[in-house]
Amino acid sequence: MINIFEPYLNKKEIIKNINYCIENNWISSQGKFVKKFEKSLATYHGVKYCVSTSSCTTALHLAIKSLDLKNGDEIICPSLTFIAPANMIVLSGAKLILVDIDKDTLTIDPKKIEKKITKKTKAILVVHQFGHAADMDEIKKISRKNKLKIIEDNAESLGGSYKKKKLGTIGDVTTLSFYANKIITTGEGGAVLTNSKKIANRCAMLRDHGMSKKKRYKHLDLGFNYRLTNLQAAVGVSQIKNLKIILKKRNLQRIFYEKNLINDDNFYLRSFKSWTTPIHWLFTIFLKDEKKRKRFEGNPHILTETNYRPNR
Repeated sequence: MINIFEPYLNKKEIIKNINYCIENNWISSQGKFVKKFEKSLATYHGVKYCVSTSSCTTALHLAIKSLDLKNGDEIICPSLTFIAPANMIVLSGAKLILVDIDKDTLTIDPKKIEKKITKKTKAILVVHQFGHAADMDEIKKISRKNKLKIIEDNAESLGGSYKKKKLGTIGDVTTLSFYANKIITTGEGGAVLTNSKKIANRCAMLRDHGMSKKKRYKHLDLGFNYRLTNLQAAVGVSQIKNLKIILKKRNLQRIFYEKNLINDDNFYLRSFKSWTTPIHWLFTIFLKDEKKRKRFEGNPHILTETNYRPNR
């Protein structure tokens, strides 16, 4: 098994941060690194609010719940994505409406969205897939016309942009992932980004057991324990500080793949739209031969992602 990508960890810096947590006995969800990490993420993206969470899955749950949907309300979601967005839509009590992707961007196809909109549709969940932005201008036109909220799932594309706008800053609320193979990592972890004070406050309240920020142990709603620990945030602070280095290393991996695979007759490489600044998360190829595609589909052991380490 060759890893998709090995995390770049500034060990000296991270050990210093973690030792601070241990020496001061701040190892749980309280402590200075949680707030520092949230502030760093908000500043990097140029948004007002960041709420850290235990995973992107829990961030998605909070983002959806923050929209105050009723049972039976519909959320549109791309049919090609990791299962978490679909799971959280259903577990939030909403109805999942799947829409196919665009074959070039591999993100939700705006031309197919309006056909699925009904009176019960309340939001479009957009996944910036494999480092490539979705066509946000078209999606925003649809959302304005139909008065729909936009949730950006930017788990795979942190650092990318759409027409010079950072991904995660275009919709109403955004979720990020800090799993070990994501762009930056805290081991496990996630975050919600938004410019809406109402959404941020609701996400923070629901994350902390539904507890009032003004009066402890007064619970305003059925909530969850979706908090990030100070130890994880200590790693995250170092990761966001070293984001430029991490993105450069990832891009070197993409260049290596392209250089060595571009002339292979068995497949072709994906292209990138001029309006996106892509991020290298997974390298995507398209097999030309249908029989070979079916062979890959039927044998998951063949689908082991490869990893080139340009710094070694």
